[in-house]
Amino acid sequence: MKEVVKKVKKMTKSFTTSSRQTIIVGGSEVGVQLAERLIQMGQDVVMIEEDARLRKQIQERIDVLTLQGEGTDLDVLTKAGIDKTNLLIALTGDDRKNLLTGIYAQQLGVKDIIVQVKQIKNLAPKLQLDKLELDLVVNPSEMVIKRVKNLIKPGMKLEVDQYLNKKVQISEFKISHQSNFAYNTVNELNLPDNSLILVIARKGRVIIPQGKDKIYPGDSLYIICPKGFKKKFGRLLTNYADDKEKIVLVGEGEVNYQLAKSFASHAVVTIIEEDLKKCERLADSLEDVLVLQGSGADVDLLKEEGVAKADAFVAVTDDDDANLVMAVLAKKLGVKKSIAVVDKINYSYLTEFLRIDHIICPSLITIDTILDFLHQGQVDGMVTFGGQVKFSKVTYDRQGITKIKDLNLPTDLIVGLIYRGKKVIIPTGTTRLEPKDDLLVFSLATKEEIEHYFK
Repeated sequence: MKEVVKKVKKMTKSFTTSSRQTIIVGGSEVGVQLAERLIQMGQDVVMIEEDARLRKQIQERIDVLTLQGEGTDLDVLTKAGIDKTNLLIALTGDDRKNLLTGIYAQQLGVKDIIVQVKQIKNLAPKLQLDKLELDLVVNPSEMVIKRVKNLIKPGMKLEVDQYLNKKVQISEFKISHQSNFAYNTVNELNLPDNSLILVIARKGRVIIPQGKDKIYPGDSLYIICPKGFKKKFGRLLTNYADDKEKIVLVGEGEVNYQLAKSFASHAVVTIIEEDLKKCERLADSLEDVLVLQGSGADVDLLKEEGVAKADAFVAVTDDDDANLVMAVLAKKLGVKKSIAVVDKINYSYLTEFLRIDHIICPSLITIDTILDFLHQGQVDGMVTFGGQVKFSKVTYDRQGITKIKDLNLPTDLIVGLIYRGKKVIIPTGTTRLEPKDDLLVFSLATKEEIEHYFK
């Protein structure tokens, strides 16, 4: 599905240093965690929450101004200081209220507006982004669907090439157990010419890669390459089988419905659902998909359905605990990839303790997507991946021509791109730098000024 993101407005560095404020409408866990991160970025945050009890809990937990009310109430928006607000995020459980809040914010002059739309049927990208001029519309179900698709068919999933020359892109690869890259060092990888691994993200931390660094399943690789290299990387990253894949989905909801539609043409797809009426509805609306009435925790049913030989098992019911149990059970039976979708953010960290390949939390994906958006456009100062990596533009001001490897750069810094006149170069260690080359340099966010390495 097409990601619902408008062409990004360029944000200035003042976002993280200005005294201007953010209004968050909706006191969910997503809203609270975003508020905490925005406070760390130097923003004043005002939260609007309709429920008095939840509002009190927010006040006791974080240091923000809270108001009781709705984002669709102009008086409440005025009290919140909408006239001095540069960012508004609408995150209530009501799509219509979120959209109306976004429309009000746009008309009242708020610069950046982010709206959550939970139901896929309420998504209308052309209208909401182009006509209503909202800046980001996030749909948790859509993002879960994209994440699951990427896990089942690993490959390129995130592009941030709006910062770059039109000829190149930076994209993220998620490494699976089946990937050809897994358990190899960077030096051992047979990367296509004119491509470079910039960052390895691993269990919440990031690595600026060196040749000796090994790549493991679960890693995310940020790779810079010429546009059009996606297929070539996909072939390198994944071992493809000639036989059709077998995918077992548990639960009748929107996520599994869309996954079944997507995979049915090239995989054997089964949906297991306990409710008979829901089964009948699925069977009527999906072609080439086997719908079974039963429990995803029924061992006999799973064995009969051949879960042991399945390529993927995805549990997406309304019960987080049941989803985890079913995913563990499927893995025990021998499925290649077990995936559980959970609403509770703290459950998403249980992969270290449970025998499950992936635990996906829509709320956590929503938080990451919004934070990624907020970091966009800050190239001249910093752009972060997960808040831990920045990239900056610097000019090579040394006299004479020098190979990058001869600069003796620190291990937490890498040159990702060279602009030389109209030429764009993705460098290696042997690439020669010439005076007045413009460089795109990646480093850890904690790194101080880097210009002196190139002067």
